[in-house]
Amino acid sequence: MQMFEYFFLFIFSALFALSSCKKETKVINETVVDNYVYEINQVAVYQNNIEKTRQKTPEAFLSGLYANLFQSPIEANTLSDLSLIREATGDKQMADELFLNNFINAGGTMIPSNIQMRADLDLFITETYLRFYLRMPNPYEVFELKKVIDEDENLTPELVYQAFGLSNEYKFY
Repeated sequence: MQMFEYFFLFIFSALFALSSCKKETKVINETVVDNYVYEINQVAVYQNNIEKTRQKTPEAFLSGLYANLFQSPIEANTLSDLSLIREATGDKQMADELFLNNFINAGGTMIPSNIQMRADLDLFITETYLRFYLRMPNPYEVFELKKVIDEDENLTPELVYQAFGLSNEYKFY
């Protein structure tokens, strides 16, 4: 009889335990929309060069110059080495010129060919201003640069990029 009581107590406890512990389940309705349309307002980064009042650090200058020419970021250890070399050089302008010339002559730069530049000067000038100065050129700048390129057959895109990369406006943000 005592065995029956233990068995009954065990069954009763098991039923009580199983009936009291129920896992709650939530039904989640998920709606997936695959065609979101975002409206983006076009904002001019700089209206003109007067807004650029802070000089770039040597690291920012070298990093930006490399990115503008190769269209990819510079490696951190290379940037560190170049910054140390620039810091050790007395004539910073000369060091900048040497770095720029080395970048252009290294190969792999994303510079249009002379034929591409002369085929559509307006596009080349606009893209160059956006690439280096982060702004649109004003009509006078387009006119003058177009005139200079048209008058000099020996002026290559590399030389134009060198002029932009070494300009005072490029060294400020």
